[in-house]
Amino acid sequence: MTSQPAAKALRASLTEKLGLDPNAFPIAISMEDGSIVMEGTLKSVSLKKRALLIAMSIPGVEGVVDRLKVRPSTAMSDDEIRDHLKAAFDFEPAFQGLDITAEIKDGAVDLEGEVWSLSHKRLAGVLAWWVPGVQDVINSIEVNPPEKDSDDELRDAVMIALEKDQLVDSHSIRVSADSFVITLEGIVASQAALEAAEDDAWFTWGVNTVVNKLTVDETKARENH
Repeated sequence: MTSQPAAKALRASLTEKLGLDPNAFPIAISMEDGSIVMEGTLKSVSLKKRALLIAMSIPGVEGVVDRLKVRPSTAMSDDEIRDHLKAAFDFEPAFQGLDITAEIKDGAVDLEGEVWSLSHKRLAGVLAWWVPGVQDVINSIEVNPPEKDSDDELRDAVMIALEKDQLVDSHSIRVSADSFVITLEGIVASQAALEAAEDDAWFTWGVNTVVNKLTVDETKARENH
């Protein structure tokens, strides 16, 4: 597939599968050495991750260059993001004694450093995504000693994120992982809690897809609490 048909096929798939409005959220698509380059801003991290997965599935594409960002919930300067992120890491007991650094440019956070486990690496990425002004997170943190990844580890990391999210009652949510696909099940009290739980899963490094089977029922959620 030549570059022009590949880009055209991707645009069609993004509209069909994600319902993306090219006027509201325009994405620039180009080709570089057989790879698709995607640049633009989307309204959620789930759309960003799903758009990248769709791009990877286009026949004839050798790779995908990710320059997509997420529209921030609050406008922040890079210095403000840095201050919020430092406070989040300082407040988190799991990071005591660890040296995690962040390079921030135009709302994109690149995390570097060394941690003891994959769970630490994943939690650091989630905390970065939680800063309201952040538009993208590149998790370049290294795990030392190296740790073999697994569905169980990924599921546990998502549960940690849900437990720390004040918008979510983690006790009402069941998390399972299969081939790095996270499935969320249970009852939550509000649409905001449902969306926050799904975002937390997408925020977790290594998640390929999120299947959200949560339902909203304020009465039952209160009864189950």
